[in-house]
Amino acid sequence: MDSLSQIVLGAATFALVKDKEIGKKSLLYGAILGTIPDLDILINPFYNTIEQLAIHRSFSHSIFFSILLSLLFAKWFSAKYKTSYKSWFFASFLALFTHPLLDICTTYGTRILYPLSKSFYSLDNVFVIDPLYTIWLLIGCIILLVIKANNSKRQLIIKWSLALSTFYLFVGLCINLFVTNHFKNELTRQNISFEKIKVVPTPFNTILWQVIVKSKDGLYFSDYSLFDSKPNVEFIFEKNDVQFLEEKKKIKDLEPYFNFTEGYELARKESNQMVIYGTKFGPLSMENGKTQFIFPLTFNKDGSYLLAQKRPKDYKKILKRIFIRLKGN
Repeated sequence: MDSLSQIVLGAATFALVKDKEIGKKSLLYGAILGTIPDLDILINPFYNTIEQLAIHRSFSHSIFFSILLSLLFAKWFSAKYKTSYKSWFFASFLALFTHPLLDICTTYGTRILYPLSKSFYSLDNVFVIDPLYTIWLLIGCIILLVIKANNSKRQLIIKWSLALSTFYLFVGLCINLFVTNHFKNELTRQNISFEKIKVVPTPFNTILWQVIVKSKDGLYFSDYSLFDSKPNVEFIFEKNDVQFLEEKKKIKDLEPYFNFTEGYELARKESNQMVIYGTKFGPLSMENGKTQFIFPLTFNKDGSYLLAQKRPKDYKKILKRIFIRLKGN
């Protein structure tokens, strides 16, 4: 999730336990703790783009990291304030571990059980930036900073901000399950066999969703808005170069990339070069029966390869297209 969301979530969860004891300082401590797991990006310059996929959201986002760091911070807090070690551990753990829990809700995924498991876990119920999630926590934290430390309503404000933001995540999960079921019914109706399916939200909303469907020979893509009036779904099929994929999966240095893509890879030829896309975020665009994606892994004729992020040329055009589409077909 974005940094602001993690900051206000960490602040609110820490304050839930420690606001009565240390007041507004609990917001500062919580904000710092809620940011720590993402500091793994500071070592990115020492690694190439593929190696970075093996580092980000790994150990620093693991439950074991949260436990270890909570033990250390609890020791420091309890020595500083001369109060219960257990309560400081609980407050620290809440602020730290809610960070990867929130990241699990996004499509990027989180290796919450690292190093026992290198798998990415994701619920796909919220986009990495969603103002309707963050706003409740932000309002709560601002109110806590403004009102007096002895105000009897402080705990109520914290609880309501956490309840409303969490409820939004729950609604997103329910919608994801509903949309997934809708796509599965359509695949069955259209006699399309598939191996697995992934439904993800589009930027900044939980109304318009995209689907990635993996089949034996390729991938199907489509979208669905909660405001759609036409029940039938039109899928775009992209044929996969399965043999090329299997060959490249044998390259040890590419293991972090294929672990990150979670099996939703698309290999195809573009401009006389072979390209592999990790499609789990959904297509950047679907126009005229063609799909475009970010994060191309491009292979040169000499066997070398490069992973880069293909940035859109016009963000306004993409956001406008999303806004028009989410209003329904």
